[in-house]
Amino acid sequence: MARKAPIPYCSESDWQTLYEWVNSRSMECRLVERARIIKKLLAGEQVQKVARDIGTSQNTVIEWRKRFITSGIKGLYDLPRTGKPPKYDKEFRTRVLKTVELPSPKGQSKWDGPSLSRYLGASDDTVWRVLRKEGICLARQRSWCVSTTRSLGQKRLI
Repeated sequence: MARKAPIPYCSESDWQTLYEWVNSRSMECRLVERARIIKKLLAGEQVQKVARDIGTSQNTVIEWRKRFITSGIKGLYDLPRTGKPPKYDKEFRTRVLKTVELPSPKGQSKWDGPSLSRYLGASDDTVWRVLRKEGICLARQRSWCVSTTRSLGQKRLI
């Protein structure tokens, strides 16, 4: 005789959330799939049948059932993943932007990528990445001049 898997407990608000997720057209497909799994399990279907209907493995169904039992709806979201921490943070971005506002190095009319990266002690690529993200182009000068002299095409009225 096959073992019967425990049916997870589900509050009324969780049931309503699962129903909305299953019928949603704008929700992430993996959350919709997880909601479908839990909804079928709450209906009393066996793990093998749920896995066959959804098109996934039995281990996946069991894993999401465990996560739902322990954490409820919050357990259906992805857990944060590990990864290499960013080497340069918001403080570095602020330093780059403040440095660009400073007067340019001696012997240069304006900042360029290599001199900016040397000044900050960072790689050229990192500095360019920050500048690009902020929409700053070091080569382009955005200034204007309002001339008070008359242009050649104007006639002088006396």
